[in-house]
Amino acid sequence: MKYTLAEFFCGCGGTSRGFTRSGRFNVLLGNDVKPEALRTYAYNHRNDEIAPATIRQDIRTLKVSAIEEALKDRGARPGDLDCLLGGPPCQGFSQLRRSEHREEGEIRKFRGYSQLAHDPRNDLVLRYLEVAEALRPKFLVIENVPQMLNHGFDGRLGKLSEIVIDMLEKDLGYRVEVAVVNSADYGVPQLRERAIFIASSIGPASLPPPTHRDPSKLVEGMDLLPWVTVGDAIGDLPEPSMKEDIFGGRGLDLYRGEPSAYGRLMRTSATFPYNHITRAYKESIVETIKEMRPGQTWDAESARMRLAYEQSIAALAKEKEITEKAARKLLEKAGSINPVFYKDYYWSAYSRLSPDAPALTITANANFLGSGRFTHPTENRGITMREAARLQSFDDDFRFITSDNDDMDTTRIGIGMDMVGEAVPPLLGKAIAEHLARQLDARAEVVATPSPAPAPGKKSKSKERKAELA
Repeated sequence: MKYTLAEFFCGCGGTSRGFTRSGRFNVLLGNDVKPEALRTYAYNHRNDEIAPATIRQDIRTLKVSAIEEALKDRGARPGDLDCLLGGPPCQGFSQLRRSEHREEGEIRKFRGYSQLAHDPRNDLVLRYLEVAEALRPKFLVIENVPQMLNHGFDGRLGKLSEIVIDMLEKDLGYRVEVAVVNSADYGVPQLRERAIFIASSIGPASLPPPTHRDPSKLVEGMDLLPWVTVGDAIGDLPEPSMKEDIFGGRGLDLYRGEPSAYGRLMRTSATFPYNHITRAYKESIVETIKEMRPGQTWDAESARMRLAYEQSIAALAKEKEITEKAARKLLEKAGSINPVFYKDYYWSAYSRLSPDAPALTITANANFLGSGRFTHPTENRGITMREAARLQSFDDDFRFITSDNDDMDTTRIGIGMDMVGEAVPPLLGKAIAEHLARQLDARAEVVATPSPAPAPGKKSKSKERKAELA
C-alpha cells in the first residue's frame, strides 16, 4: 500500500526523493519559488506512478483553493492526505507583509494565530500551519536548521518553536515530537544536523530510530552500523571534467573500481550519472589547497606551514646576514613562502575532506573552497556537483537541472550546488518515510479489522440503544 504526500518549500526534492525511494509514498504536489529547483523536482518525479503537480509561487500568495484543486486532481481531498512536508524558513527571511499580499478571506485564523501574525518575519511558518489546518494531513513534518529551536520571540530564546508546538497541539489537534537529528545516524555520509518536528493526528508522534552511529561509540551487541565515510561515498567516482558534463549518460565503465556498500546503494542509474563536473580554480587557490592534509583545520595547517617557513626564514637570514623580515620578503618573492598561511580564516576554510569520516555540512557555497571543507580528499580541486550529491545521499539517477528552460542543462555549478546544499538528505527522508508508513500500516490494519460479532442471544450496544430510544 502506498500513501500520499505534498511538499512545500520543496527545493529540488531531497525529502520527497527519500519518501519515494522508500517505496511507500506517492508525491502529489511540490511547491517552491526557485525555477531551476522546481524543474529538477518535476524532472526527477516524471516517471512516478503519479506525476506530481508543481506550483511555482510564494506560499504566502498561493490560495488554499488552488492547492486543494491540485490535490483533488490527484485523488486527495482535505483530510485524505497522509503526509505534509515542509521546511519553512523563519525569523528574518521574509519581507512581505501578509495584509498587502493576501485577502482577509484567505487567512485562516486560530487561537495561536495572533502570537505570530504581528511579525511579518514569521509569515512562512504561519502560512505553512494555515495550509496544514486546511488540508488536515495525518502527519505533518517540519524540517529546519537546529537554530530554529533557539530563535527568540518576544524577547525570549526558544519561544518561537514553543509557539509552533503549542499551535500544532492545541489549535490543530496533533501530537508532536521534536528533536535535533544527525543525518550521519541515518546512513548519510555527512555530519548534518537538522531540527525535525513530527506531528501526528493518528497516534503518538515519534522520530525514526537511528541506523548508524559514530564508530568510536559502537559497542558489541548494538544493532547499528558505523557512519558512512567520504571515501565510501565518492571513492568510485573518476576524475571529473570541467565546464562540460561529458560523462553524463555514458557507460558504467566510467566508475572507478569496486563500490562500497554505500556506492552500490547510490548506483541506481543505467548510465554514468550527470553533474560530475567541477569549476576551474585560480592558481593561488590551487597553491593553497595542495598544502592541505585531509581532515585538518585551517588553524592547524597554517600553523604547520608557518613553522616550516620559520626554519627557512632563519636559515636565509643567517646566510645573507639580513633581518628575518627581509628574509621572509625574499622567500615570498621567490615563491618559497605562500603568504596566505599567515592569514586568519574560518577554521574549515580551504581544508580537505577526510576520506575516513563523514563530511561536514555541505552548503550552497560548496564550490567556494574558502567557505568550508569542500576540497577533494586527494585531488587539488573542489568537489563536483555529483560528489556533493553523493555526500547528501542523492542516488546517481537523480539529475540536477541547472536551467529553467532546458532539461539537458546540467552544467551551471553554482545553481547545482545551491540545490544540493539546501536539500534535506534523501536517506534521512527515507528513514522518516519508512517510520511513518509503519504507523499508517498499523492504523490501516485497525480500521480494516471487523468488530467481533455479538454472542448469540445478545444484542449489540447499538441495538440496545435503538431499542431504548424506540
